[in-house]
Amino acid sequence: MKKIYRYLCGLALIAGTTAACTDEDYKMYDTQQKDSVFFNYINEDEEPDTIISYAFNYNIATVHTLEIPVTLMGMPTDHDRVIKLQPVAERTDMVEGTHYTLEDLVLPAGTVETNIKVNLLRDNDPALRERVFTLKLEIMENEDLRSVGQKYFTIEYSDIRPTRNPTWWVTYQPMPVYTFESAQLFFKYFYELAPAANQDVFNEIINRYGDYFVNAGSVQGPLAMYTNFFKKYILIPMYEDTKDTMEWYSVPSL
Repeated sequence: MKKIYRYLCGLALIAGTTAACTDEDYKMYDTQQKDSVFFNYINEDEEPDTIISYAFNYNIATVHTLEIPVTLMGMPTDHDRVIKLQPVAERTDMVEGTHYTLEDLVLPAGTVETNIKVNLLRDNDPALRERVFTLKLEIMENEDLRSVGQKYFTIEYSDIRPTRNPTWWVTYQPMPVYTFESAQLFFKYFYELAPAANQDVFNEIINRYGDYFVNAGSVQGPLAMYTNFFKKYILIPMYEDTKDTMEWYSVPSL
């Protein structure tokens, strides 16, 4: 039913007919009125949502880019139109240029949907390692477009670094002694070597345990379920490269 609902909403958006999927209903589309846009984000559970929370965790990247869908209520045009966004001051403690930058704030010609980009910056504020920062965006009216329906979207992020090993990082396995840096290096090897070794197994692991194994527990965790795969393709190459610089619980071998 949810898929049918979204499909009918999409038809309404393109045709300019009545659109009960927003806060406003149009009995007839007026070509003289200013068109509108709204946030149209669907989360991992296939549900409409208005917030994204992100933690850099063991990612080695210094920038993480979020793409947030924005949908048109009206008719496509033969020219690009600017989407105006503004932080809601009382609900925002991120600073543009320090914590984030915005890109692609344009609805391209001939389209009814686009993705705006929010780049989350990691290295400019040490406080990110201590707490979560928030950005609440609002779609504002400009010469091209106004807002309709869902005009607010919230982003939260941090770089709080786990000081203790996750439960799946078991000491009886041939793993390096846990530090945040050794975990980052482990995932660097995993993401570079595992897909090349076996793309299907890599996909299985990610689908089961999530990016950076955020859904993994100690029981039937990735190291238990894919022991030989990790030893052969990740841990042995990593050990050979780091045995003189990193402490290991035991030497990985097949």
